[in-house]
Amino acid sequence: MKPFIEIAGVSGTVYRFQWVSGPSRLPATAGNFIFFRSAPDGDEIVCCGTARSLVLAATAWERARDQYGAASIYVRLNVSRAIRSAEHQDIAARQAPMVTITELD
Repeated sequence: MKPFIEIAGVSGTVYRFQWVSGPSRLPATAGNFIFFRSAPDGDEIVCCGTARSLVLAATAWERARDQYGAASIYVRLNVSRAIRSAEHQDIAARQAPMVTITELD
């Protein structure tokens, strides 16, 4: 896995996400998350979302892994709810993931 990836939003803004080795390694900090799976044309986004604590994304990860074949987790630490929500909407509009999660509380 690449330690960092950059994902563009519909606005053209590019957001940097960091790889997490598994759900037990998710930080307790608020932020955005993206789950990827391998595809013939390269990795594709299965799910993107936000959480007040990224630890809460572990349940969504299990579902994405089991139902859609998600294979990697990337996170972006983002304490401000308004900013992570705006970034999430920007990314989801451009990337059109299979699943979007607006805020895990």
